[in-house]
Amino acid sequence: MSIKFGAANVFATLILFFVSFYQLHAQSAESIYRLPAGTRIKVRMEGDIGSKFSSVNDTFVTRIALPVVVRGVTVLPVGTIIEGRVTMAQPAELGSRNGRIDIRMETLKFSEIVDRPIDGMLIRPFAARRGSRLWPTVGGTIIGAAVGFAVGSIPGAAIGAGIGGGIGAGASYTKRGSDIHLKEDDVFEIELKKEVILPVLDY
Repeated sequence: MSIKFGAANVFATLILFFVSFYQLHAQSAESIYRLPAGTRIKVRMEGDIGSKFSSVNDTFVTRIALPVVVRGVTVLPVGTIIEGRVTMAQPAELGSRNGRIDIRMETLKFSEIVDRPIDGMLIRPFAARRGSRLWPTVGGTIIGAAVGFAVGSIPGAAIGAGIGGGIGAGASYTKRGSDIHLKEDDVFEIELKKEVILPVLDY
């Protein structure tokens, strides 16, 4: 009786050991295919988008520019497609107001039939180069003062400086700002806001 009981204990212990080992191995393997929220991915543009000509809900394609490696395994190789969508597009306006554009990365594609939804946001907003409103004003002031001195009058120089500065300021506010344009091969970085479970593929 005791021999049978002892053998049962040994058998149960072996089963428990193998079950624990299998679960640990499965969890280890599965973790390779989990991209946690906060994962950063650099992508390269294919095609163009811009604040001047893009519209909300326009879609576009990027490809991963640097491989994503988890525990020494490349789970997202260079060239993997990530599709995005324009969520806001506002062209440049008068008054040196620059254009604005925002995007959301939504689909990670492995093939025509295998993909994963993602929630990817920009690390840094796209920004246009902002032109200075100061230089037109300063330039107008200097030119106005020079004209005043040229006619030989100090009051005339002061008046000319005021008029020139006003003209320069007016010119800066009638100037259109700069638009944002992302071109082919431009690289930017996104961050995953939610965890992504990757398909188990032969990488």
